[in-house]
Amino acid sequence: MTILRRGLLAAPALLAVRARAESWPDRPVRILVPYTPGAINDTLARLVGEKMGDAVGQLGVVENRPGASGSLAIAATAQATDNHTICVANTANLTMNPFLFANTGYDSTKDIAPLCVTTRLMNCLAVRSDGGIGSLRELIARAKAQPGKLSYASSGAGSSPHLAAELFRVQAGIELTHVPYRGSAPGIADLLGGRVDMTIDNLPNVLPHVQGGRLKALAVTGSERDPTLPDVPTFAEAGLPGYEVYVWFGFIGGAAMPQAVRDRLSQAIIGIVQGAETAERIRRAGATVWVQDGAQMAALIRSELGKWGGVIRAANLRID
Repeated sequence: MTILRRGLLAAPALLAVRARAESWPDRPVRILVPYTPGAINDTLARLVGEKMGDAVGQLGVVENRPGASGSLAIAATAQATDNHTICVANTANLTMNPFLFANTGYDSTKDIAPLCVTTRLMNCLAVRSDGGIGSLRELIARAKAQPGKLSYASSGAGSSPHLAAELFRVQAGIELTHVPYRGSAPGIADLLGGRVDMTIDNLPNVLPHVQGGRLKALAVTGSERDPTLPDVPTFAEAGLPGYEVYVWFGFIGGAAMPQAVRDRLSQAIIGIVQGAETAERIRRAGATVWVQDGAQMAALIRSELGKWGGVIRAANLRID
C-alpha cells in the first residue's frame, strides 16, 4: 500500500477524532470518586462539579464508587472511552495500590490520562500529651531502646498513614508495631485512650485534638511548617532530614482521551480550584491548593511510584 493511499484511508478516522474533540463536551461530565461521601476526594469532586457548567458548558455529575482502596473507580476511569468520565485520584490510588494489590485493573503509567493535580495535605505525627514523649528525637530514642514496643495506629493496611509510618520507621532505623483500623476515627480514639502510642495521620484528622490539648504534635510531614500549627516543626527540623510526605489529589481520565479534551479539562479544573471561593473552601477542608499540569502530574506519579514501591517492598506489604 502506498504512503498516499494509507494517508487517504486514515484521513476519515483522524477527522472523526478531531470532530469529537471539537464538539466536546456534548453531555454532562461524570466525576467518579473512589470513596464514600465525606472524604477529601468527595469534597474536591463536588467543588469542581459545582462549577463545571460555567467552565466547559456542561454539568459535572459526581458518582461515588468506593471499593478496593479506590481501585474500582480508577479502573472504571481507565476503561472509559466516552471522553466524559474523569476521576479524583490520590497518592494511594495511583502510586501505592499498584504494589499492594495483585491486580488493580490499571497501570498508573499507561492506562490513565493525568489531567492535573489540584490539592495536597500533609500528615502529622501525634502522641498523647500525657505520654511522656516531648519530641521526635525522644520518640526515636525510646523506640530504639525498646524495639517493637511502641505501636502506631493507621486508618487501614496500605493507607497513606500506614505507609507514612513505615517510611518513618525505615528512615529512622526503628521497629514499631502497626495497629490498623477501619478509618482514622477509631484509631485516634484508641490513641486518646492509651491503647496505641502514636499515629502519623492526615493533619485535619488530628488537628482538633492537638488544638484541644489532648494530643501533642511532634512533627508535620511537609517540607515546611503548616500555618495551622506554626510552632510544630517539620520532620527535617525535628531531627530526621529527608523525610517528607504529602498526600496529593488530582484528576485523571482514560488513556484514550484525546489531547485536546485533556487540555481543556485541565485548564478548566485548575481555573476552578484557583478561584478564591473554591480555594478557601479547600483550605477549610484542611488541604492546600497545589497545582500541577498533566505533564507535571505524570512526572509526579513516576517519582512517587519509585518512592512508595521501595517502602512497600521493604515492609513486605501485600493486600489480597
